[in-house]
Amino acid sequence: MGENLEKAMEIAARLAIIAEKRIKKELDALAKSGIMSRKESKQLLKAALKEAGQEKERVRKFIAAELKRELKKAKPLIKKTLAKKKKQFWKYRKKRKR
Repeated sequence: MGENLEKAMEIAARLAIIAEKRIKKELDALAKSGIMSRKESKQLLKAALKEAGQEKERVRKFIAAELKRELKKAKPLIKKTLAKKKKQFWKYRKKRKR
């Protein structure tokens, strides 16, 4: 599960970078052609980057929630395994003391 979440974060980061580059390229082309002023293109770029930042935060929150949910599921198993290993360790110590 952790690997999948890690891959998702990497992909999301790459997509954000690619989207930013494409938006800059398109806005520069529009500004050069005279359809849009430089000021308008900068405003649109800022708005797009703000939205991308919000989406990044949303994905981060989603992944954090998923991790918490998975840890809640795993916690009883971890405790059970640790208790079992602790018992094994104490049995080993008793044998060594004899």
